Amino acid sequence: MKVVLLLALLTVCECDGSRVKGHTGQDVTLPCKYDRKYHGALSACWQRGEIPTRGCSNQLISTDGVRVETRAPSRYELLGRLEDGDVSLTIKSLTEGDAGRYGCRVEIPGWFNDDKHHFDLSVVTGEVITPEPSDSGIIA
Repeated sequence: MKVVLLLALLTVCECDGSRVKGHTGQDVTLPCKYDRKYHGALSACWQRGEIPTRGCSNQLISTDGVRVETRAPSRYELLGRLEDGDVSLTIKSLTEGDAGRYGCRVEIPGWFNDDKHHFDLSVVTGEVITPEPSDSGIIA
């Protein structure tokens, strides 16, 4: 009995502390997936800040598992394959104001079954510098 209870507690994921870095002007994707073959289509939502006990507050975007239902500004998109359980959030054209904590909640039926993920997004300003090609040591 104790082993079954422990196993049930381990299947609920509340993954905290994932850090993601993006650059201003570029897109960034915060990953969030569930096993759609096992659970079927599930509702999911993304929000800024900590995920509350129920639902999402400060909601950015949500899905019923088949299509996107609500969306704040159009810079927030679910570009993954919803039919595969991929509800990862893509933020287009990052700004410094996008930095902060984000949360994904997948609503799994039953008490205390929801799958919750938190991400701390930092946004780096300035251009991304790419190295220039060298002359490969050839002396003219």
